[in-house]
Amino acid sequence: MRLALDRRAFIAASAAGLLLPVRPALAQLWPASGFTHGVASGDPGADSIRLWTRYASADGRDATLKVEVARDPGMTDIVARSEVVAGPASWGTAQARIAGLPVSGWLFYRFTAPDGTQSAVGRTRTLRQGPLSRFNIAVVSCSNKPFGHFNAYAHIAQRTDIDLVVHLGDYIYEYQRGAYPSVAEALEGRTIEPAHEMVALDDYRQRYASYRIDPALQELHRNFPMIAIWDDHEICNDSWKAGAQNHQPNEGDYAVRLAAATKAHKEWLPQADRMWQRYDIGNLVSLITVDTRIHGRDQQLDIVPVLRAGPTAIAQFRDGPLGAADRQLLGADQEAWLFDTLASSVKAGQKWQLLAQQVIMGNVLTPPNAMEFLSPDADPRAKGFVAAGLAASQAGVSAAMDMWAGYPAARRRLLAAAQKANADLVVLAGDSHNAWAFDLANDGKPAGVEFAVQSVTSPGYESALKSDPAKIRDALVGASPELKWCDTSQRGYMTVSFTPEKVTNEWTFMSGIRSVSTATSGTRAATVARGARKMVIA
Repeated sequence: MRLALDRRAFIAASAAGLLLPVRPALAQLWPASGFTHGVASGDPGADSIRLWTRYASADGRDATLKVEVARDPGMTDIVARSEVVAGPASWGTAQARIAGLPVSGWLFYRFTAPDGTQSAVGRTRTLRQGPLSRFNIAVVSCSNKPFGHFNAYAHIAQRTDIDLVVHLGDYIYEYQRGAYPSVAEALEGRTIEPAHEMVALDDYRQRYASYRIDPALQELHRNFPMIAIWDDHEICNDSWKAGAQNHQPNEGDYAVRLAAATKAHKEWLPQADRMWQRYDIGNLVSLITVDTRIHGRDQQLDIVPVLRAGPTAIAQFRDGPLGAADRQLLGADQEAWLFDTLASSVKAGQKWQLLAQQVIMGNVLTPPNAMEFLSPDADPRAKGFVAAGLAASQAGVSAAMDMWAGYPAARRRLLAAAQKANADLVVLAGDSHNAWAFDLANDGKPAGVEFAVQSVTSPGYESALKSDPAKIRDALVGASPELKWCDTSQRGYMTVSFTPEKVTNEWTFMSGIRSVSTATSGTRAATVARGARKMVIA
């Protein structure tokens, strides 16, 4: 009987990838046993936090880890203790929800294994309570590892004025090696596992693991609590509730793939059980997270055949399928929850309503001179994309069907709900790889502002458009009434700083991503006064 149990444990551990020597490629990336991927914290509450680590025991069995939280980095003033199990069922990842913690000040934590080895010491904090004069949130998105180094993560990790990190998704990418980026574009040493596209549970686990060995990402997680929501690439490109552009019939049942992606995402990122959450930060801001990607999203419309059919077809498309009143991005249940949450946040006296979500809400129209932005030898696909954008813009339609522009009725409902609640709405968006600033309006009246973050590494407009970025910016702003500013050429992150009187958003641009460096090339800022619902670009 003992022999049978050991054999089953070995098979389970091997299947989960815990006995990493059975996979030589993985064994070269991280240790076969011990604390292999640092520590992390997330999903903060008023007096609680979720703590994370990964521990692989040498024999592949479950291991009970001790968890300690202290007021000091030396771990002498212990304020909480707990235990958590790491084992094959979760591929070695372990999470502990620790409650009853102090409500102010930084806290420190560590995990201890049965053999006495200890994890790195992490730093975290619960949500601030009571009257609050300032709170700073770093915002990141779109970190495709083979494209370059996570210098934006490293820069944030060195800062002393950040209270919380929000990740808006595309934390990982699903593609096989050599697809995106191509072999020629991929940076040496930025290896991802597995080599093939991730489809099954073990594929997703390996991909997270190969990302999380990055030292900059580990330091980001070690130094700050993170609230992370997913976008499409945590599953596959252009996902919706029942499928995706990058899911093919020969890859199996999409529901099975989605379940695998969901499980791996929850294993590797300390997060709430449901993506829709409200986090009240003192009396200053309600941070509201939603899922615009999967839960209730109707399939993206295909505008290409409409554009080919000409102006009459485009107008009929705009006024028909695109504008359908029942078209959903959030789903009826999540939408109702969000509208109630906006209203209750205002009623509770929270000064700002911060909506953290995935895709751009502001409308971007293609300027008339967009073809001038392309180099003479531009990829035919890029030329086709610009031509499609021009045709759509002539009808007052954005060609970006994956964004809120593809769900105009849902957008109107949300902005109307914010106006009805008298919310001071600030929307965050990722996904596009470039930096954007929008004044959002509904029925001709201000409804809020949107700050969209540039990517950590994933390429943006500059990969296809070879013109001067300032020329591109001016043309886009001129063609798009809601757009106040953009940058289509640089990588980095945002910092959103809240006070009772105003919100200031700062885009920080890294000097580059092809070598390890925390040097920056500049910043740009926008400010919104409370009650104005319009921004001023500095």
